[in-house]
Parts: sequence; structure tokens; C-alpha cells
Amino acid sequence: MGSVMTDKLRHPALTQIKTERDDVYAFEIDGHVTKEEVDEVYQILEQAYEKHEKVNLFVRMGRYDGFDWSALFSDVTYAGKLHAIRHMRRYALVGGPDWIANMIRFFNPLFRMEVQHFELEDEADAWKWIYGNADSDSEAT
Repeated sequence: MGSVMTDKLRHPALTQIKTERDDVYAFEIDGHVTKEEVDEVYQILEQAYEKHEKVNLFVRMGRYDGFDWSALFSDVTYAGKLHAIRHMRRYALVGGPDWIANMIRFFNPLFRMEVQHFELEDEADAWKWIYGNADSDSEAT
């Protein structure tokens, strides 16, 4: 008896991580990210922007096996990226391939938000940085 793998049985590669503050959103990437997963994250963030002028974003990349190229050209993704830039205070990326860390270092001066890359073994430091000082991270920033 053979088995057929469907998307319903597939382990999601992009999952949300619970955080201690409602203005901090965290996600984990573990595998190949689909367009649907990216669109879902942007929907979550759009709801966050309705509650908060600025949010912090934490992304842990354990195993990264790429993403659906169609996600780059999605209207939701494009609009979401433009909108996110205006609403991000801090963005911490933990782990991932070397090219992602290099890209962050290269483009960091162009971002309005604070962006930092951390190695997986430095995840605790990333969480401390993303939470920052709650007083200085007020809605007024």
C-alpha cells in the first residue's frame, strides 16, 4: 500500500513563535517556505500594524531550504514589504545561510529600522536586543 504526500501532511516551514510583548512578533523558518506561508505572515503583520505604530520582528532560521519564487512577485508580498518598512522598529534575524548575514550587513545602512543578524548560538542575545528597553521602545518612537 503506497502513500501520497499532500500539502496537508507537510510540516509548515514558517511558524509563529509566542512572545512576551504584544508589539514583538516572532517566526521560525524550518524548511522550504511557500508563497501561502509568506502571505499568511504578512496578514499577521498587517493586523499588528493596526494595533501598533511600530513593532519588532524576530526571525529564527534553523534549516532554510529556500522559498517559492512566486512569493517574490506576489502583490501581497510586495505591498507587505513596503508597508512593513514603515512599521518596523527592530528586526533580528537569527541563523540562516552566510549570504543572508552578508546581505543584512551590506543593506543595513539603507534601512530606517534597526536590523541585526545573530548566529544561532547567540539567540539569547537576539531576544534581549529585540525586547530592548520597553520605555525607550514606546509607541512614540
